[in-house]
Amino acid sequence: MASRLRAGPLPDQGLGGAMRILLAIEPGASIGALATREAATGIFCDSVPAEEVQAYLEAYAYDVVVLAGSCMAPLLRRLRRGNMMLPVLVLGEMDGKGRATLLDLGADDVVAPGCSAVELTARLRALLRRSAAQASSDLHAGAATLRLGRMELVVHGQALTLTPKEYAILEPLFLRKGMVLSKASIVDQVYGAVDGPAVRSLDVIVCKLRKKLAARGAPDLVGTVWGSGLVLHDLPAAPRDGASLAA
Repeated sequence: MASRLRAGPLPDQGLGGAMRILLAIEPGASIGALATREAATGIFCDSVPAEEVQAYLEAYAYDVVVLAGSCMAPLLRRLRRGNMMLPVLVLGEMDGKGRATLLDLGADDVVAPGCSAVELTARLRALLRRSAAQASSDLHAGAATLRLGRMELVVHGQALTLTPKEYAILEPLFLRKGMVLSKASIVDQVYGAVDGPAVRSLDVIVCKLRKKLAARGAPDLVGTVWGSGLVLHDLPAAPRDGASLAA
């Protein structure tokens, strides 16, 4: 059974969408700054024993895998041999040789539990950006650009201010452009729970967001795959007829 580390505010209270982390903890290992309120802001963390990691990866959508402990090489090797492509950060005390071994096995970053909350959060977001083949703090979908952490979407060169919940919906869609994300997974990221009222609230927010996008010539940026969920499309360079490009 996974435990949820939710020391920070819910995603709609923060400055960005929630990052979903699967945290595998070795018995007795320290999770350092992940246990603090500062690091947990905007982060939802499912904490599971190492032997349950694969089952959770198959059942739920995550952004980053964190392996906490100094003996995580066997688990990391199994995950990479199983073609698990998510970015992996290892949190543990080890020497240079140990860090080099983990990096060679497929870890994307290795840090000590004493790493500050600010640095750890920045490292996690950097891993997420790199996993989406991004070298900057912007995510692109054709002529649309989401500025990470700034609550801003640029459509055809014009900035569109987003509400916290609109941003929380768009960020996972941009990070997985072209992939269909279920409404349940998006609701879980925005609200931290999946129930009837939350799903209905998501529908209302998406409807309002689409109206804002349509006014900027991007009515089809966020698409619906009926019975499956939402998907982000590349925005064509030319806006749709009748759209206003006024700031």
